[in-house]
Amino acid sequence: MAVNSNLRNLFLLTFLLLFAGSSSLAQEETSNDKPQPKPTTTADTAIPLKQLQVLVKPLTKAELEVEAEAWFELLRKKAGQISAAQLGVKKTNAALNGEGDEQAAVQEATKVHEKAAEESEQTERELTEDAEESLGIDESGEADAAEEDEADAEPSADSAGDLKQELLNKVSGLQDERAGLSDRLEVVLTSLEAKGGDVEEYRKYMTAVSGIDLDTEDASAAWAAVTGWLASKEGGQRWGWNILKFLLILLTSYIVASIVAKVTNWLLERKVHMSQLAEKMISRTIKNVVMLVGLAIALTALEVDITPILAAIGAAGFIVGFALQGTLSNFASGLMILANRPFDVGDVVSAGGVTGVVDAMNLVSTTFKTFDNQTIHVPNNEIWGNVITNITANDQRRVDMEFGVGYDDDFEQAEQIIREVVESHELVLDDPEPAVVMHELADSSVNIVCRPWAKTSDWWTVKTDVTRQVKQRFDQAGISIPYPQTDIHVYEHANSSK
Repeated sequence: MAVNSNLRNLFLLTFLLLFAGSSSLAQEETSNDKPQPKPTTTADTAIPLKQLQVLVKPLTKAELEVEAEAWFELLRKKAGQISAAQLGVKKTNAALNGEGDEQAAVQEATKVHEKAAEESEQTERELTEDAEESLGIDESGEADAAEEDEADAEPSADSAGDLKQELLNKVSGLQDERAGLSDRLEVVLTSLEAKGGDVEEYRKYMTAVSGIDLDTEDASAAWAAVTGWLASKEGGQRWGWNILKFLLILLTSYIVASIVAKVTNWLLERKVHMSQLAEKMISRTIKNVVMLVGLAIALTALEVDITPILAAIGAAGFIVGFALQGTLSNFASGLMILANRPFDVGDVVSAGGVTGVVDAMNLVSTTFKTFDNQTIHVPNNEIWGNVITNITANDQRRVDMEFGVGYDDDFEQAEQIIREVVESHELVLDDPEPAVVMHELADSSVNIVCRPWAKTSDWWTVKTDVTRQVKQRFDQAGISIPYPQTDIHVYEHANSSK
């Protein structure tokens, strides 16, 4: 019984294994029978970029991966074709330098180039046919014609020198084609990346195979590479146009920024009635922002991807902020000064240890012009963190003066003289009324205070004129202005001891 049970279990296990194997085989056959997705955008390898952008927009991530692989394969084959042509140039160089049989070198170089060209054409033909099949297009006649054109373009020179020149010309054309394929692959990769695809490996390959290779040991090849690149549509002509667009965008941005700044300044001055400091700073900031936006747009004209730059700036924001905390403090102080408006452009201000006329201000520092024509830049943090004295904030200002007369002089006469001088001065205001009083008996003089009022703009003139005229009148009246003096009394004691 035990033997029969074991046999039955063994038979059942064998049956299950066979069933599982047949099931997996059936699934594999089913999956193999399922048609693999084919690219659709490679039907025309010279499709305009704008049209390609429209084609790839509705595609899913899986479909875009197929498209990316197809364009990548075209680019890879084209890069191989360029390498084969460059290898042919080196082989012909070796033959021309007497390092081998010239005829054999010509045949070998031609063979290498033709093989690479055939592989590239085969790949392009297959991908094009797949795309046409997916789209239901039949262009076999055009494909045959294109194939014949490619066959006619193959190198046919018999001598190494002629073959080298043909290959160099061929390299320039192939590099143009490679640049076009790279542009179209980039369009697909951009859409794929936006939909969550991994495109890093593709982009690294594109960077690795781009550009031109200069053989510094072969002057003719290097010159042909440079001139060919300059004359090519995807090389020199393309970058010349890009540079022109870059400069035009910068110029336009500068003009637009200047116009926007002037309009902003006019609106702030006529409609908002802000301080001149705020007006200038806001208009200058807007101008700089417009210029930065213009620079970003201009960089895209040079085919520079600014996304990594912006990402790097964002990632380094904390480090930059920590390193520039002093500057940020000045920035915050500048905003506080603008908000509270303790002074304006043209005011005479004493702040941050400096006294002078406010000439300009930005978010980092304030510029003063001193009375001896020095230009001093004071950090905003130093100004806002200390006492700010706006000397010319009001229209009127009191002129404080003090005159001392001798104790032997008639101080009442002196008061009368000072009062007459003040009242007769045309720049002294009647209201408020000037004050002339004796207020102190000092060590060496009787001090009389004179406090007339004048317009702020006339303050210095009134002070100097009144001082000069009082001195002249004191001299005429014989009133002295004593200088500080100290009396020393010496006492001598007689020596009592003889």
